[in-house]
Amino acid sequence: MRIRHGISPSFKQIGLERTSLQLRLTVGITTIALLGIGSIGTWTAWQMRKMLVVDHKETMATVATHVSQRLAKTDPDAWQPVLDEWASPNLWLAAKRFEDGKVLARSGPLVDFAAKMPAIPWAQTSSKPTVQRIDGRQIVLCRKPVTRAGQLLGELYLARDVTHDYNVLSTLINTLLFATLLALAVIAGLIAMYIRRSLRPLRQMNQMASAQVGKPQPLSLPAQPVPVEVEGFVQAMSSLYNQLSETGERQRQFTNSLSHELRTSLSLIQGYVQSTLRRGDNLTPAQREALEIAASETHRMIHLLKDLLDLGRMNSGKLELCLKPISLNSVVESAIELVDPEQQRLIEVEAPAPVVAHADMAQISRVLMHLLKNAMQYSKPDQPIQLKLYQTSVWAVLQIRDYGCGIPASEHSSIFDPFYRVEASRCRSTGGIGLGLAIVKALVEGMAGKVGVESTPGDGSTFTVKLPLAPEVNQPKSGLHDRP
Repeated sequence: MRIRHGISPSFKQIGLERTSLQLRLTVGITTIALLGIGSIGTWTAWQMRKMLVVDHKETMATVATHVSQRLAKTDPDAWQPVLDEWASPNLWLAAKRFEDGKVLARSGPLVDFAAKMPAIPWAQTSSKPTVQRIDGRQIVLCRKPVTRAGQLLGELYLARDVTHDYNVLSTLINTLLFATLLALAVIAGLIAMYIRRSLRPLRQMNQMASAQVGKPQPLSLPAQPVPVEVEGFVQAMSSLYNQLSETGERQRQFTNSLSHELRTSLSLIQGYVQSTLRRGDNLTPAQREALEIAASETHRMIHLLKDLLDLGRMNSGKLELCLKPISLNSVVESAIELVDPEQQRLIEVEAPAPVVAHADMAQISRVLMHLLKNAMQYSKPDQPIQLKLYQTSVWAVLQIRDYGCGIPASEHSSIFDPFYRVEASRCRSTGGIGLGLAIVKALVEGMAGKVGVESTPGDGSTFTVKLPLAPEVNQPKSGLHDRP
């Protein structure tokens, strides 16, 4: 499979491609879990902070009420003992007389808070406790009037340091956040494993389908239990495969029967036309020309039908091959003479040493003729055709190079398919129905060989045929190494 940009092969092997179903399900479910757990965590942290603030405010309001009531029952000159009684390490208190604004008493060890008291906007401070940040510390402030029998005696000021409690809460929230992230990572891993396991039947179906491309057998279910959706998909694909196989077999039978019948009829027509030409001394030039055209076209149609019949035999494995050691040098010479008997094209042959392959002489000659005709059709008459013959450690190699229009890279894998033509406009100009290269591929592979193409549009094409060396040929004589 193709590896997409930005995805390494290791990620691709475990199914984490950008467009893979496993990655989409994993990311989607993990995102939902993140939103859910994150929302719950945020709400919990907010509630904990709110509870902490409310608790300290309620405590401060209670203290302010009790202290103000005690002060209201006590003479202002005796307020200091009352404040000392309520003071604590984190609670600072001060009482100011209403008449002259003099601070009569203050108490509490809150560091330097007395010095900061004038800078605090006590006048704006509500009688309800509020939390303010002073010098990096969280302080609960409260102002409470001291009254006796409806008469205002003074004001009570309270400040409580709750920084420690805030820090403990922040540490707890950070710990909760870290635990949430860790839990999400574990959950994401478990989700990925579960989804990968759930999608295993689909991957197995994909592998089986890829392995059975071109093989006459339908898909089958794995040995282990599979989901009903996958089972239904496999059954539907198997049914479709069977229908396509039956249709293809009927088409092959029809093509073979039709080709055989047409070939028989055309052979009779060709015989009568040729006989008329041989005995037609009284034919006019126009009649002779018409008969010669009819004979030529009949001959071409017979060869086309022969190709169709042979391709059907190759696909069904019924074509018999006579494999034996043959000299490719002599096969090349005879094929060139048959393709270009009048030597109208420049065909350059490079064969530095004799090459003996294990092949069928008639069929390898047919392969060469198809490739040479193909090179002649798709290149200009003044352009040379190069044929190179050499051997490697295990292969006898034939290369045919032309300087024609070339073939786009996107169509290299399709040109060996039956009835495939690269361009419709070029098909009309050169004729044919696209069987030549399909026959070449079938014949070469039938002889345990390989065929390939290298081509650049505008720079021509090079077709390479590799055939097994004859058993007695062990070492290369041309000094060339095996090519992939």
